[in-house]
Amino acid sequence: MGIWNSTLVYVGARTLLAGAMIALLLRRRVGAFYAGGQLVSDLSCAAFLLAYVNPAIRADIGVLVIPLVLFVLYWETMRFFENRQAAAMREDEDSWIDTSLRVYGMVWTWGFVLPAILSGAFLMFDLMAPNEWPFPNPKAPLACTPPQLRFGDVLTLDMSVPHGTQLVVFTPGGRAVVLIPYGVRPFANVTHLTLATDTLRHVFADSGVYAVTVSTEGELSASQMCRVRYGT
Repeated sequence: MGIWNSTLVYVGARTLLAGAMIALLLRRRVGAFYAGGQLVSDLSCAAFLLAYVNPAIRADIGVLVIPLVLFVLYWETMRFFENRQAAAMREDEDSWIDTSLRVYGMVWTWGFVLPAILSGAFLMFDLMAPNEWPFPNPKAPLACTPPQLRFGDVLTLDMSVPHGTQLVVFTPGGRAVVLIPYGVRPFANVTHLTLATDTLRHVFADSGVYAVTVSTEGELSASQMCRVRYGT
């Protein structure tokens, strides 16, 4: 089982337990604000865990991870101290139910809350220092979508920055078409670029596989490459 499937199973189990906890809170009539806060915290934790192993989800969350992590830290810390205070104020002897709930709370905190907060912290670190933390499923430095093109379609290039300054397309016939020449420094910080097949007819003229490369020097070292199939 891959790490993505394992994470899905883990998040699924966490979601079921969180749903049971929220249902218990509603049954105790704790109020919509309390239950809503717990819901936001649990959904945020699930998003952190999934984003840690999926680059597309990381990109979707973006800077929202910062306020979400801060909220989860605040909310879960307050719940932790509230539960400890309630246990300390109880005068009668703990029943087996109280002991079970205390054990469950410790397992929930260490097994489901702290891993999610750590995942969120690494997502925040990635915002401040991109590509410095080795995520299990790193985003490809250059991705071409869609992989299959027809005349009139738009090819989208998703690139990690900074990258090379030259963009070259190699046609099925072996021609090298320079779309952006080496040395255009603003291009090194472009994350998304679209190429319309109907406006680049001199490039997309033949059916077959096209190789798109982003190079650090003119045709000497293609540091990034992706391939697409084009057919009229």
